[in-house]
Amino acid sequence: MAYAGYLAASACAMVIAAVLGGFHRHYRRGYLRHWSASWWAFSLVLMTAAPALRLSRLEPAPPATQLALAAVALTAAFWQAVWLLLGAYEVATGREVAKRRARRLWAGMGALVLGALAVSTLLPPGQRVLCLVGLAGLSTALAFGGAALGVLRSGPRPPGFGRLLLGASFLLYAAEQGHNSTILGVAAAAGRSFSYPLLLVPLDALLVALMGIGIVGWLLEEERSRAFDASAQTARLAYHDTVTELANRDLFYENMRISLGRAAAGSGVGVFLIDLDRFKSINESLGHRRGDELLKLVAERLRCSLRPGDTVGRLGSDEFSVLLPDVGNERELERLAEKALEGLRQPFNLDGREIVVSASLGISRAPADGSDAEELLRKAGVALEEAKKQGRDACQIYRAARDAQALDRMALENDLRRALGNDELLLYYQPVLEALTGRIEGVEALLRWQHPVRGLLLPADFLWLAEASGLSHKLDLWALRRACRQGRAWHDQGADWLRVAVNLSARSFQRPDLVDRVKETLWESGLVSSSLELEITETLAMRNAVESMGTLLGLKELGLRLAIDDFGTGYSSLSYLRSFPIDTLKIDASFVRSLPARSSAEIAAAMIALAHSLGIRVVAEGVEQEAQWRMLRDLGCDEMQGYLFSLAMPAGDCGRLVLGGRRSLLPERAGDDDLVRSAG
Repeated sequence: MAYAGYLAASACAMVIAAVLGGFHRHYRRGYLRHWSASWWAFSLVLMTAAPALRLSRLEPAPPATQLALAAVALTAAFWQAVWLLLGAYEVATGREVAKRRARRLWAGMGALVLGALAVSTLLPPGQRVLCLVGLAGLSTALAFGGAALGVLRSGPRPPGFGRLLLGASFLLYAAEQGHNSTILGVAAAAGRSFSYPLLLVPLDALLVALMGIGIVGWLLEEERSRAFDASAQTARLAYHDTVTELANRDLFYENMRISLGRAAAGSGVGVFLIDLDRFKSINESLGHRRGDELLKLVAERLRCSLRPGDTVGRLGSDEFSVLLPDVGNERELERLAEKALEGLRQPFNLDGREIVVSASLGISRAPADGSDAEELLRKAGVALEEAKKQGRDACQIYRAARDAQALDRMALENDLRRALGNDELLLYYQPVLEALTGRIEGVEALLRWQHPVRGLLLPADFLWLAEASGLSHKLDLWALRRACRQGRAWHDQGADWLRVAVNLSARSFQRPDLVDRVKETLWESGLVSSSLELEITETLAMRNAVESMGTLLGLKELGLRLAIDDFGTGYSSLSYLRSFPIDTLKIDASFVRSLPARSSAEIAAAMIALAHSLGIRVVAEGVEQEAQWRMLRDLGCDEMQGYLFSLAMPAGDCGRLVLGGRRSLLPERAGDDDLVRSAG
């Protein structure tokens, strides 16, 4: 009956091993693989230990068979101990055993098996089996005791029923096996055998079954816990920003709706929209990983600088929002806003590097500015844009007049995006004259927009918007193609001496494909490259002088002319100006308008002398008075343009003027004798 119990326990161990193997294939957890192998070894221990003990009672006992069975039981018990301990280690620590440590454990157990077998050969045959089976039981007891500690110490507190049952059954089985090994040791020392351990076989089978139930229960509890954690994590990700763990847009909107609904009479709700100034440069210089770290620090700084009940959210890349329930008046909102900005102005420590940032902040209020979450955030955005226009690192409260301006700007931007497709853009041309003779040397192409509602718009009315919205490059390419085709048409009609000047925006000048685009346009239009002059502003050329030099040299290799526009309004380095392949300097109209005042005349004279010393021609823009023309002519200015000579005009009118054969566009009262004296 006892041996049948051993076989039943062995069969139960096989079932558990198969179940653990199936769980491992499904869940892919290392400890399940180790424990599955351990239970297969455990089954082998039970199947071999019982016959070995049975044979030890026979007279005469077959010693070779006894020794073989006992040796197999001992080896399987040591294998079981190793696999059980490896699995228990992974359960307790949550990480896999290092391969080097596992190899050492296997080697140590192997040495113990060989040592036990060698020592057993010194004992009488009857004691030999008892000794080996006792050692197998002892190793099993130690392994199950260690596994019990690993199971009970792992996971959350208090442990679930499955883990508690598994740990308790491990401990009981360890105690039972230790008890058995002690009895067998006493029997081996006394030279006799006891039938008492065989009476505990049903307890072995029961404990093995409880272990299986405990493992299955524990796995189910663990999966349930993981499912709850995954659900909670999913819910958190749905309503929180993954980088800063602040409320995301959805949660922020929901909190706004709740706060607006609960707002008490006499109190209001404030909304801040905060944008970090020049955060893009931090990402570009330090990398996106450190940029994310900075965002986390900013989020924490905002939490600390605001009230405990305020909600901080992250709506975009570097855009944060704050919901302030129960605020009294504008003064309190401004005080809280300034406190938040002051907190952000303090240096941040990022990987041992001190980073200083600032932010712009827009404020809207409920119910004064609306009672809808979307509307309040939009109006806070309008105020934020106003803060940026005021120089950044500041806060602004929403005003209705700013909203009207923002709506007007948005409408104008939408109209500008459609202008190219609707053929609403025009090019006007203003003649450029030789200062002495008044002869037309070239024309400057000037962009106009024939708006269907607002009428004819000048560049000052919309080019700033094109630059801010990223449309300036498309407008530049359109103007360049149209001007080159018009210039080629005038050349074909006999004005082959005429040059055409086209302005380039900052966005176009900084594009790496600019040279290729200009080359392609010249080829398509058939215009001789020397008849095209590209104008860039002084500030743009000096913004990044090294890169500007490369672009200018590339354009110059095409054979066209280059001009610095608005000269005198920015900062020029004389060394770079001397190195740039510039053909023309255009004196800004702001200096020309102040002529003939003495100080302005001295500045103009210095500019002209500087340009001539570098071999550069000088063009004066915005000449509107005859006295200005005369002074600039006497100072040596090479060419001029302005309302004194001609307005900017459509291509047809300009073509009739250029091709009509008029000798001079100088003022009528500047007679021939005056021209002769000037020429002389």
